Amino acid sequence: MSSSELLLILLVAVVVFGPNKLPMLAEHLAKLFRHLNQFKQQAKALWQAQLNEQQLIENTRKAEKVDALYKVDKKNTEDGIEGTKTEIKQANENNLD
Repeated sequence: MSSSELLLILLVAVVVFGPNKLPMLAEHLAKLFRHLNQFKQQAKALWQAQLNEQQLIENTRKAEKVDALYKVDKKNTEDGIEGTKTEIKQANENNLD
């Protein structure tokens, strides 16, 4: 906003509200902007908290999925090791005969 626009707004305010009410108007506008700024900050904090919560839920879901895959792989590996042990044991028994 240029200085000429601000001057025009000030001139209109003086004409509409009068010079005696301008300080009160300025005070009320300052309070309004202060409240709006506080509201904006609170909304931003709430939004960030919601995003953090959703991210935590998503990360937990991913971790549970990876954990389930790990357990399946671990079980398959253990089964493979047991199968190999059995084969070695049978081969040793056959060689002894």
